[in-house]
Amino acid sequence: MSKSFTAACLDQTRYHDISLTFHVMRLATLWRTHLDRVLRPNGLTLATMRPMAYLMISKTPLTQSDLASLIGVDRSALVRLLDVLEAEGLVIRQTDTQDRRLKMVLLTAEGKKQCRLFHRLAADLEAELTTGLSMSQKLTLTKDLDMMEALLSADHGVSA
Repeated sequence: MSKSFTAACLDQTRYHDISLTFHVMRLATLWRTHLDRVLRPNGLTLATMRPMAYLMISKTPLTQSDLASLIGVDRSALVRLLDVLEAEGLVIRQTDTQDRRLKMVLLTAEGKKQCRLFHRLAADLEAELTTGLSMSQKLTLTKDLDMMEALLSADHGVSA
């Protein structure tokens, strides 16, 4: 039987100065695992929904390159994933009217339908996982995470 590791395990070590790192890494893993478990019975996976979710929340259409940067994968890996999503009728790629070298990625009607389902399932999970937080705490947490994300994005030239 394997031992269950928690933040308390880390606090008892000499590495207490990386407890936030531990929390963020562990939370990201657990959150993705739970989200994937919620998605699968509905015929969705986190791997396929991830680029679609970014397309869903983007204020402007995204190029393949922009989308790859946002989700943190190389362009060739994204192209393979977009091939699958396009074959399933969830996205289309269109040549940019201003720059024919660029391919814009757009959700289809079916892709938007799946994104609405993803939104509902992810929102339900988020509500469940933040049940113990007040609205003020949620806003503070979101603000703090936004600030940290902005610092990391600026350091690595990644747009978010």
